[in-house]
Amino acid sequence: MNGFTLMADSYRKAADQGEIDKEQAEAKIRIFDFLATCSQDDFYFMVDSSAFNDIIKDYMKTALQNAEADEEMISNVMNELRWLFSEKTAKEICEN
Repeated sequence: MNGFTLMADSYRKAADQGEIDKEQAEAKIRIFDFLATCSQDDFYFMVDSSAFNDIIKDYMKTALQNAEADEEMISNVMNELRWLFSEKTAKEICEN
């Protein structure tokens, strides 16, 4: 059992007890059940698929803004991030 299985089970329990809407819980349960079956290589593949690039970029930009980086620094970092997404794999980045 892993953390994703625990999350799915907690949504099942909350839905069964009427604490949350069953339809909303089912979507989260489906995702957590899927994630529970994934290996680390599967997670690398998901990131490499570019499915999450826009979300990751938005997090990065928000973090830089929250850290009060100037516009030039934000632009430089975002350009570097775009380059890394196109030139490096997630596994290369994580093992670096």
